[in-house]
Amino acid sequence: MSRPLVVDADGHVLEPPDLWERNLPSGLRDRAIRMRWNPDTGFDERFVEDRLYAERGVAGLGNAGQSFAGFGQGTHYEDLNPAGFDPAERVKVLDAEGIDRCVLYPGLGLALGGIDDPQLAAASCRVYNEWIADFASAAPDRLFGVGAIPLQDPVAAVDEVAFIAGHGLRAGFTRPNPSGGRSLHDRAFDPVYAALAEAGLPLAFHPAGLPDVTGAAVAMGALMAPGTHHALILFFDDCLTLSNLVYGGVLERHPTLQVAILECGGGWIGHWMDRLDEFLESYSWTVEPLSLKPSEYFRRQCVVSFDPGEHTAPLLADFVGEDTLIWASDFPHSDAKYPGVVDELMEHTEAMAAPARAKLLGGNALRLYGIDA
Repeated sequence: MSRPLVVDADGHVLEPPDLWERNLPSGLRDRAIRMRWNPDTGFDERFVEDRLYAERGVAGLGNAGQSFAGFGQGTHYEDLNPAGFDPAERVKVLDAEGIDRCVLYPGLGLALGGIDDPQLAAASCRVYNEWIADFASAAPDRLFGVGAIPLQDPVAAVDEVAFIAGHGLRAGFTRPNPSGGRSLHDRAFDPVYAALAEAGLPLAFHPAGLPDVTGAAVAMGALMAPGTHHALILFFDDCLTLSNLVYGGVLERHPTLQVAILECGGGWIGHWMDRLDEFLESYSWTVEPLSLKPSEYFRRQCVVSFDPGEHTAPLLADFVGEDTLIWASDFPHSDAKYPGVVDELMEHTEAMAAPARAKLLGGNALRLYGIDA
């Protein structure tokens, strides 16, 4: 019997460090996403607009499988894992790990959602989307790109959805954070959600955990013990935004919009269903009319990404719905299991029934992203 297809629903790339400085209109280049070496600290620093974005600019981006000692010190961005930069090298990693298809999200481009200037944000998303479409085209049966949506300008975002659809990209992504001072259940974004639904493109929420946007990192970062930030911030932002999409009526108004919740694990989703269902019953008087329970919206329109090392997917598949589970490697980021990610995934899903396991391993991702098996 042939094994199920294995599809990494959320891997990452490493963009050329001068991608935006080379390709943005000349008047915007001095505020582009960019890298600068600091000889005094021994770190590559990331800048966006007029601010230092990350003083340890390469930390976490492309050092999967490497020691955490020094965490990026003395390392130039260009020296990170070549499988982040080169599609041919990425396919070699897929072959070695036993991954049949890989869906690609940004590295440096995770900063796109934190750009304040709407014009710069829209132009920067277009530069990235052109680049990732070209990157994925080098191995069109193995690599699949996801496009960036500039929610800072909803009109430009609708245009970008059309570009994404027209260039073979498989979803539109944004950070699960307010944009332009508006939470993502604001009706100002309804045209964007409608455009995604009409194009058959899922909306993927990919957090970053950095204090460049309104959210948990800004509001709660000072309350968190060192080392807890990445574990907590990404979850808080995703959980809040998913809850807002439901209670704020977005999934009611856009019943064919598919939503992917990424990069925060999946074991919490069973509790979320119970909790949101219970409180909708108690507080429905504060909510605009909804025709379904939160759990029913989730089963109808959403998926959540499990980490390969989580133990809870086999326990939750029946309750949450086996059609809602995907997995992600996060390669080449530092918290990725490498090498051996598929071995870890197989070990932790051994107890699943074969049909549900096949959906988690790849079937659900194929459906979500419209990838031909």
